[in-house]
Amino acid sequence: MIGAFAPFSPRTGQKTPGPRATAPISHANSVLTAITAQHSRSHDTSLCQPLADRIDLRELRYFAAAVRTGNLARAAQDLNVSASAISQQLHKLEGELGTPLLVRHGRGVIATQAGCRLLERVDAVVRLLNAPLGPEDPRAAPTGALSLAIPAELAGVVTVPVLAALRERLPDLTPTIKESIDGGVDSWLLAGQVDLAVLPDPSDVEELEVEPILADPIGVVVGPRSRLAETALPMRLRDLDSLPLILPGKRHWLRRMLARAAFQRGLRCEPAFEVDSLAATRDLVRHGLGCAVLPRAAVREETARGALVFRPLEQPGLAATYAVAFARPAPWFASDAARAVRCALGALAADGTWTGARPIQAHAVASTQNPGSDDAERPRRRPRPMAAEDTIALAAGD
Repeated sequence: MIGAFAPFSPRTGQKTPGPRATAPISHANSVLTAITAQHSRSHDTSLCQPLADRIDLRELRYFAAAVRTGNLARAAQDLNVSASAISQQLHKLEGELGTPLLVRHGRGVIATQAGCRLLERVDAVVRLLNAPLGPEDPRAAPTGALSLAIPAELAGVVTVPVLAALRERLPDLTPTIKESIDGGVDSWLLAGQVDLAVLPDPSDVEELEVEPILADPIGVVVGPRSRLAETALPMRLRDLDSLPLILPGKRHWLRRMLARAAFQRGLRCEPAFEVDSLAATRDLVRHGLGCAVLPRAAVREETARGALVFRPLEQPGLAATYAVAFARPAPWFASDAARAVRCALGALAADGTWTGARPIQAHAVASTQNPGSDDAERPRRRPRPMAAEDTIALAAGD
């Protein structure tokens, strides 16, 4: 039964071996109880059994298969059961939790917000159940797959050095890179779709362990034949209102940051085009169809060869904050992998490869939970990061 719960690898589409770290089964029970804790008050209190006791592993197994395949027929084939059996168990699970978990459509199913959260908790239980019950050799090398999400604007800068750092520090892991185009890296982490991420514009989410690493200036990107390309001096935010802007969709972190800054100053900064593809955005700018607002790293190569011109924003000055992050409860290899990524990003800024990036000294207080360990350099709980609005206000002198 537990083998059917093996974690899913985005790289291969296959089930991967379970974690090697030892975890007490009592902790697995506590995580399983947490799956239904928020729904128990609204359920029929006349039932004598607690809600967590009424949900069995088969329901969760069928639910996880349906979400990952996106289709009840394919899930039934993978589990060697009938589609009607899966549908029946899913309806039963939704009734017990008192909330829809899946949205049915013509081509299959997708998870609701509650369904994504449930899948994350199911994966946490799976990791604990698959852990060996006996003592683990601390000298044993970690093995398995590691999925890492990177924002599209950083892919050309950080992919090679980050993979090299992971290979050196965790040679027996197989890293998989997933590039985020629409800026939804945090949702991938929360849904358990990736193990680790370079997270842009991080927010204070209790379920995520986040450490800000670097800040990259944000500016206006124009084509080489534009009149705005005659100088590389900074531009003011208010100047954007009169420009044909090429911006990502409203859910993208960069669009949200720009909208907050514009709202504070009574500006609109409405786009002439909404484009979620970074490559297409750069092409549109190069051909003179508009201007983009991007981090400097997104156009590092183009500006170096003169194909595009980057002009930083001021009044206020905007910067993209990038962090390394993983979800709680953490995968067994998360700390070592995060440390490797953190060192790789720091080295890029230190040697000038990542032009304009500056380190963020977000953690002045060392961890007091286990000061003698290698993890002492990173606190287990982080302070609330400075919000974008605070950064804007400080930069503007408000």
